[in-house]
Amino acid sequence: MQTLADGVAISAAKKLNGNRDGISDALAAARDVVEGGTDTTGKLRYQYNRTMSFSDSALKFSTSSDGASGWLNADAAKVSPAGLAYVKVDTNDLSADYGTVNLLFTQFLSNFSSVMVSHSAVAGRQRLKLTPLAICAMSKDASNPFEKRQNPNPDTYSELTEYGFRRGISYNLLKLSPNTSTAVNYLVDPISLPPKGGNFSTSIIGPYVCTGTVELPKVIGATLNLQSGFPINSLVDQLNSRFNLSNGQCSAVAAPPDSNIKQFTFGSINWMNTPSGQVANPASSANRFETVADLAPPNNQSPANYGPLWAFARPVPWSEYAPGRDEPAKGYVTFNASQPVWNSLYSTGPTLKTYPKDGQSGLDSPAYFAQVVKPTTNYPGVAYRRVLNVPLLECPSAGVPGKVVAIGRFFMTVQANTNGIYAEFAGVTLHEEVSGAVELYQ
Repeated sequence: MQTLADGVAISAAKKLNGNRDGISDALAAARDVVEGGTDTTGKLRYQYNRTMSFSDSALKFSTSSDGASGWLNADAAKVSPAGLAYVKVDTNDLSADYGTVNLLFTQFLSNFSSVMVSHSAVAGRQRLKLTPLAICAMSKDASNPFEKRQNPNPDTYSELTEYGFRRGISYNLLKLSPNTSTAVNYLVDPISLPPKGGNFSTSIIGPYVCTGTVELPKVIGATLNLQSGFPINSLVDQLNSRFNLSNGQCSAVAAPPDSNIKQFTFGSINWMNTPSGQVANPASSANRFETVADLAPPNNQSPANYGPLWAFARPVPWSEYAPGRDEPAKGYVTFNASQPVWNSLYSTGPTLKTYPKDGQSGLDSPAYFAQVVKPTTNYPGVAYRRVLNVPLLECPSAGVPGKVVAIGRFFMTVQANTNGIYAEFAGVTLHEEVSGAVELYQ
């Protein structure tokens, strides 16, 4: 019964993603553990040869491993799935026959001919691959964060923007705000969700910035413990552990460098004419702190003002986006490299040469894969360590920021410094795809 409970709990918890489908998938996974298999692969059986059946009532869901917020049945969980990160299974809620042990000999010495054996288990994800940095979603329409960006001129192309960000564009993550002329960003408590919290000291936060993780079960749809102003002066070395430059602040075992530590500085890129800076130029106004790349087209910017493009990600046609559907596992189909596309997407265009090319195959390939510098120590490093998973917050025009609406993926093009974190937008996820391994808690 313990094996049964543990297997059901682990399999179900792996499917939770913060939405209704995740609850349904968890129930299906639990049922498959109990009822799946074949005679040759091994069906679960009781009393030697009888097969088992699963009941949805055996599975409960909660936002905490101890059930402090209450355990919800499947129907209630489907109504409010956000934040549900843990499952509990109790074999008492399955057939009583499964745990019945006949006392063939002991019954001669007692009044009991059988006993009922049961077990419960709790499983869930505790650690998320998430940087303890939060920024505001930049979408101008909070109710429609996936927007169609289209130049009004003839023969133009429509581009997908996500929560106000454009793929392939580099941003200084500490120099943005959707509602004010000054930058807004936050430090995230990596350990506790409200009402607990207050873990903001560098000694606590530092290791989590090194690893790019938090000890939180779910964040999408949740309200985080935040401290205004990400303390970049104290955490720049921890961020740069991805480039093998932590100055002793990070453990190379827990926080290894990326497998490619090449910096794509704006003066050294070779797939487009040299930009004027490491990120798209700022275009702050009285009520927004954004970049020239985010201004409504046509904005007639100089090509150099867009900063380096496409080191890791490429722009996506609006036609690839399907409302209500997740991004395909292999990603969206991106725009082809052509001067008409760039003239439409980037004003007069960045004076196209081509996408970055792989030196061996000669094929188009993001620079991250085509131009590689391996770390000389702590080799071989870990791929995608330079991708920061950053919570995007719902930020009203007045008052404190609200819940996490999505997780943005940002690729560090160069090392961070005390003036900012320079990263290329690579899309968002609306689910907990950044989750760590499922663990048993009971």
